[in-house]
Amino acid sequence: MRTRLLPLLVLLALPTLLPETAAHADRRNPLEGQPAVRRRFLMRKLRFEVTPQFVTSINQDYKHAFGPGINLAFHLTDWLAIGVQGVYTLNADTALEDKVRDALKPLGAYNSYSGPQPNLQIHDDHVMGINAIFSAFAQVTPFYGKIAFFSALFVNYDLYINGGIGFVNYTSHCCSPVDVTGKPNSSVGQSDPNTLNGHFDGLKIGGEVGIGAHIYFNEWFGLQFELRDYIVGANPGGLDVNGDRKLDSQDEGPQNNLFFGVGLTFMLPPSARISR
Repeated sequence: MRTRLLPLLVLLALPTLLPETAAHADRRNPLEGQPAVRRRFLMRKLRFEVTPQFVTSINQDYKHAFGPGINLAFHLTDWLAIGVQGVYTLNADTALEDKVRDALKPLGAYNSYSGPQPNLQIHDDHVMGINAIFSAFAQVTPFYGKIAFFSALFVNYDLYINGGIGFVNYTSHCCSPVDVTGKPNSSVGQSDPNTLNGHFDGLKIGGEVGIGAHIYFNEWFGLQFELRDYIVGANPGGLDVNGDRKLDSQDEGPQNNLFFGVGLTFMLPPSARISR
């Protein structure tokens, strides 16, 4: 009896099993092809960024450089942008520069000073400061999201990296037309290598790399923090480095000019796009 009923039960159950099997075969992931986040604010895509900045150097040997600047960027996508930056800087002596100047003797003109070189005037005439920096760069923003302050204030943020061409304009006072006594400096252009062959002023071209972050208070306004390194060949001391009695490109070497900047970011147009 049991042997006869078993095939009958299997036949009766088979129709109920087949639709379920077919349903499993037709099942699809409902999230396939969908964006990771729906209706996300695209804070950067096809927007123009204007950021007035205050910038200061953090690693100069002799002269601190600091001043106002502006950062302009156009965001081609939400993660890729191109831009330019320009900064005009003033200069102030570093702690090392104060020690160097205290150690040098302000005695005699170039052609009458018999002590070890340089004297104070030679140093002051040749030491280099920076009065402007520029860059043209591409920028990638791989990280972005929201952060909360005290579980109450929620703001958008992003982290970015950039790189491109960097320009650093060096200046000095070389060479003084008078000596430390106020008399005409007759040695300029004569035998002292530290007064011959010009000097190292001018615009230096190299590379620029940087990292930074934005904190957005709304769709169009926020803060920017960034650190940039302008890598160029230069001679900050302005004197004969290799001892060949000449001032030329052999006395210049790679210089990392680190600048930290903070600014107010304005995004245009004021309204951000929203993803689907």
